[in-house]
Amino acid sequence: MSDGLDSRFRIYQHDSRELKSRLEEEFVNVDGLVDTIITSPPYADLVDYGDHDEQVGKQSYEDFLDDIHEIYKQCYEIASDDCTLWIVTDTYKIDGRVVRLPFDIADELENLPNYETCLDEDCEGCLRRDRGDGTLICKRCGEVYNPLPESWRMEDNIIWDKLRTRPWHQKGRLRNVHEHVTMFSKTDDFKYDKDAIRITDTDEFEQWWVNYPERYSPRGMVPSNVWKFPIPKQGQWGPKVSYHPSPFPEGLVERIVHLASEPGDVVFDPFAGIGTTLAIAEALDRKPLGFELNEEYIEYYEEHVRPTALHEVGTVQSTLRDEQVELERKIYTLRIHKYAYELYKEFVNSVQHSILEGQIEFIHTASDPSQFGDGDDPEAELLYVCESESDYESVDVEAARKGMLSEDKGSGDYYGVEFDADFITVDRYLDERLPGRDVNIEDEYHLYVDGAHNWAEHSFTPGDWEALVEEREWKRYWSKSRPPLISNLLIQAENPMDERKRDIDGHQADFSSFN
Repeated sequence: MSDGLDSRFRIYQHDSRELKSRLEEEFVNVDGLVDTIITSPPYADLVDYGDHDEQVGKQSYEDFLDDIHEIYKQCYEIASDDCTLWIVTDTYKIDGRVVRLPFDIADELENLPNYETCLDEDCEGCLRRDRGDGTLICKRCGEVYNPLPESWRMEDNIIWDKLRTRPWHQKGRLRNVHEHVTMFSKTDDFKYDKDAIRITDTDEFEQWWVNYPERYSPRGMVPSNVWKFPIPKQGQWGPKVSYHPSPFPEGLVERIVHLASEPGDVVFDPFAGIGTTLAIAEALDRKPLGFELNEEYIEYYEEHVRPTALHEVGTVQSTLRDEQVELERKIYTLRIHKYAYELYKEFVNSVQHSILEGQIEFIHTASDPSQFGDGDDPEAELLYVCESESDYESVDVEAARKGMLSEDKGSGDYYGVEFDADFITVDRYLDERLPGRDVNIEDEYHLYVDGAHNWAEHSFTPGDWEALVEEREWKRYWSKSRPPLISNLLIQAENPMDERKRDIDGHQADFSSFN
């Protein structure tokens, strides 16, 4: 065990059907002991996990489900109220029939009291399940029972795309490259930290993220319920000797651990195998606890999997908060620049305002990036610079801002920024020594042209920009009926939609162009 880790948190070579009684030998109180459970039971005799004739899985399917029911009932009894249970399973085919294992297990777990007959002593009618709400209804007297308050409740069914798998297939069944990750909760008050698993790599965003930054959280994108993690290759954790036939991929376990637990929590696996779940959990500062019958797997865990995970997982994993800080900077910068241009279009296109395109000479935005991600909406100053007050004297800035609002997501009320917008003359702009004086601006101003809010074409020191304004040289940057935008915020993000447009412009359009 690593320094400071209680020796009771380990893999026990013991039958998981007796997990609660075994843990009671180690812990004074096992109620609420476990915070997160991540596991995959043996697939009903599909895989031989070792020389253990009585192991779960080497039996009839109904006996297998009975054991599963009993094991996860014990898991429920040792779980904290905010615990979630994650079970990785799959459907499979026997004698031409698809066995719906993930959902048969769900039926067992959502009726842990195992009610089968009416509880009224004067009625012995059989109970049938209402598959819509999970209740049990007596066929004879109509009494309704709800086992869910005493059972695991299915919350989600996630598809794990394994990206590669065994090459064979069969009639009526294509090559299978996915499994099911079924999530259950004990109560409604379960841990579920979506912010801990947000995707911050913009390469994984939809192609319009630059054009519509207001539609993307500055903290990142919540993953869909299709997770892509390649199955581990033999040798990932060490020699192929004694290698488990169905190991979890590292990324899959990391995602669940981050989503469903906190540092210091107990992560439990009643079918630990070579201990991938426990090793990664410990590397992420959780307490590992598990059961496994196969002694060779436990030795492999101790000699290879655990030391490798403790050495590598904590160092090679990305620092999510650092990535989120960078993403917040990108998203808020795009939002501020885009809003500045959208408000400009409202000024010049609305019949309520008698201002023409050429009368707004340039736009200056300023914001303090240290505000991004501090929990409150950041502030941004927007100045629309004109030669004289007469150019904008009839413009109602607040009316224009309200004109941008609508029920459509992406309108002016979805930017999450407190904008302070105003008009100013060139002379006042110069006399007041440029905007941004009340924020911690950077050493350079960055110029955006052609209405492109995502790509700085030029950078100036504040002094150089001031000299350029004094000489009225900004007009050289006017193009496509859009004034230049100068900002203390720098971004140079490729726009995927520009790439797509170039592809379409360069080829004859077909139906695929409109997908």
